[in-house]
Order: sequence, then structure tokens, then C-alpha cells
Amino acid sequence: MGFVMGDLVIEDGDTLFSTQITVNTIRNLLNRPRGLNSGTVIEYVNLRNSQVTKKTRQANYVGVTSTNAPSTTDIENAIKLLVCVDCLRVLIDTIPAVVPEKEQGVSDIRFNKQLASFEKQAEEALSLIEEKGGTAFSAKKTASRISGTTSSQLSGSLHPTD
Repeated sequence: MGFVMGDLVIEDGDTLFSTQITVNTIRNLLNRPRGLNSGTVIEYVNLRNSQVTKKTRQANYVGVTSTNAPSTTDIENAIKLLVCVDCLRVLIDTIPAVVPEKEQGVSDIRFNKQLASFEKQAEEALSLIEEKGGTAFSAKKTASRISGTTSSQLSGSLHPTD
């Protein structure tokens, strides 16, 4: 049994302001569509998690600090939106197998509109957290790169400005 908080209906077991990525979270974002398999959602979460982690600005890059590094919430939101895009594509492809013939046209239109909206939101979420144009540098020296925290040090300048 849920309760009403203004216009917001909260169901039992739901948590406000939760950033956890769960099958139920993805289903709720997609309005609980018929035919969405839990295994599909879990696989896409796993795939997108590693992809987003690779693209995320890290605190050990020059110019990235704790104040401008992406928060965990931003990263998880990007993953959720990308998983929703993936799930909508699956739903569009499987409409004939799950939805009765009379409802297929309506479902197809709805899923395609949702897909366009989620694609735009996912793109915005990714641009918020990713490093642009591969311009990040690690500040720690390794065998294959020089160390430094200023542009002159990182470019190998003969006249560093320390």
C-alpha cells in the first residue's frame, strides 16, 4: 500500500532519492513494460557499467579535482539512461512476440517516442561525466609516460615552469 506525498505516489519498498541501479529502477523508468526480462536488464547494466567507467573523468587526471569530478550519482544516472535506451531497443524488436496484435501499433509508437527521449537524456548524461577529446593526462609517472601536473611538464618542455 502506497501513500501520497503531494502529487507523488510512493509505493511500498521504493526509496526516494535512491541512486542504486536495480532491475526495478529500470522497469520503473520505462513504466513497467510487458516483456522486459530481468536477465536482459542485468546484462545491460553490467555492459554499460564498464563502458561508462572507462569514459568517466578521474581525479588523477590533470585539471580534475574533487569539485569537478563526476559524482557517483551522475555516473549511475548515465548508466541508468543508457540501460533504458538498450532495453527500449530490445522491447521494440520483441513487440510482436509479447504484445497482442491489436496493441502493437500503440506500443511501437510509445516505445519509439520513449527511445528518442532517453537517447537525448543519455547523451547529455554522458557528456556531463566523460573526458572530452581524450585530453586527460595521468599525473603519475609510468614507464611509458612522463609525470607532471602542468602543461609544460606534460608536453616534455625543455624549460619547465615549476
